[in-house]
Amino acid sequence: MARQRINAPRIPDGPRAQRSIDALRQALLLLIESKPIGEITIRNITDTAGLSYPTFFRRFARKEELLEDLAASEVRKALMLAVTAVENGGLNSGAALCEYIHEHRILWRTLLTGGAASVMRDEFMRVSRESWGARPRINLWIPDDLALNFVSGGIFEILTWWMRQPDDYPVSRVIKLFDALIVDTAYLPRNITLD
Repeated sequence: MARQRINAPRIPDGPRAQRSIDALRQALLLLIESKPIGEITIRNITDTAGLSYPTFFRRFARKEELLEDLAASEVRKALMLAVTAVENGGLNSGAALCEYIHEHRILWRTLLTGGAASVMRDEFMRVSRESWGARPRINLWIPDDLALNFVSGGIFEILTWWMRQPDDYPVSRVIKLFDALIVDTAYLPRNITLD
């Protein structure tokens, strides 16, 4: 369930507002790579973003809301990489997704194993629901809601498990897991009847 902001006036939508939001996201990304989220202050974020302290509060009431916003953005990128990879088929369909996560490992570890894990799970489901109906389905025998929950939940679980492994855990193994558990199970055409 999405959290509601209380008493946080929203800056008007437009290019300037979006630049501020993007700068705050980038600042948080940079800071997360150097220290735990609990040690990051709003002042650290605004200083790193090159924005005034009050600018933060025109969009967010707390740093956790910025973290949730960042989580939503990252989940969208990751799922689009996964969907594109699966649609293109072939071996190593999960390579682009896994390489992206690996390049941003510190952030993803924070998002998936830290305080944003439940937000991330919800975001995986929300973004999956948004894009699910627009794609042709291969295995029509799998009930639509089950397929959606299985795929988005499976991707979330694989990535969360991976982020708990040592940093040197081979990306190639994660790609194989992704292909075996997600692509082979849900996306390879199968002639199955449930009757």
